[in-house]
Amino acid sequence: MARIYSIPFQGTVTNAGGDSDLFEVSPASNKPCKLRGFTLGQTSEVGDAAEEGLRISVIRLPATFTSGSGGSAVTPVPMDSADPASGATCEAGNTTVATTSGTAAIIEELAWNERMSPFEHWYPDAQFCPKVKNGEGLVVRMQTTPADDFSFAGTAWIEEE
Repeated sequence: MARIYSIPFQGTVTNAGGDSDLFEVSPASNKPCKLRGFTLGQTSEVGDAAEEGLRISVIRLPATFTSGSGGSAVTPVPMDSADPASGATCEAGNTTVATTSGTAAIIEELAWNERMSPFEHWYPDAQFCPKVKNGEGLVVRMQTTPADDFSFAGTAWIEEE
């Protein structure tokens, strides 16, 4: 039976010079994961002068998946308190992005104007959800370096089979 888990994160997105993985999911053996949706939000840049358009990509990293670094490990929270702990390993806010020995597959490209917060993105049903299995990774990556640091809050929801 599939279970839904949230991956909440709040912190700082920096302009330290490169892409960052806002969310990273690495499934456990025999427990594939689907990304059901996510929200992105910022709380520190509220004026017109601070407005930026940021490129957000949902990426599957097949083959040898190497986790990013510089962020935080996040324990997925079950949406039903009776569900067991998730087997997936999740991270958020990585300033060094995850890599793969295979060919990364960009599943979806999105544009986020950071003043449009929260930005919500949901997949209409399970057929549209990006899915990864053991040995693969899935990331929601910000592929635009922001002009300056900003405070960030967001949540990703995964379904674990």
